[in-house]
Amino acid sequence: MNPYSPPGAEAYASTTDPRYGMTEAGVVPQGAIERLRETRPWVMFLSILAFIATAFIVMMAFFVGAMGLVADHGQNRAMALLALVYLPIGLVYVYPGIKLWTFGSAIGRLMRTRSTVDLEAALGEQKSFWKYCGIAVIVMFALYFAAAIGAAMYFTLNADRHTF
Repeated sequence: MNPYSPPGAEAYASTTDPRYGMTEAGVVPQGAIERLRETRPWVMFLSILAFIATAFIVMMAFFVGAMGLVADHGQNRAMALLALVYLPIGLVYVYPGIKLWTFGSAIGRLMRTRSTVDLEAALGEQKSFWKYCGIAVIVMFALYFAAAIGAAMYFTLNADRHTF
């Protein structure tokens, strides 16, 4: 420590100083890599679950659509149209699954290289995932609000037909 340096100068010490967890410029500290290494199995697990959910929902869309097409009654043919609702719902799960997978892969690269470039790539994928989740929540709340308004209007306009 330099006795002539101003108080608090240690806070601005070089990032290559071993006291701050980095041994050379551009190398990510082992503690940060360890936290991400512990996170990686869960990230990959949730990514795989997103892909499985997509597959199940898309299969359900095709099953419901096929059942609706072979139905004898015109009323049951509405099931075929229901398949058009299931497909977009299933596809909603693809993007977060991809983002989680690429985040997990970037963590794997970071564990091998300890490069700040790979750390930035991993954090960029994580940011994209959370941004998508935030937008999805906003859209879902808007849809719930619209459905509640629509249901209230329907029951208000048809109050004489419905008894509770």
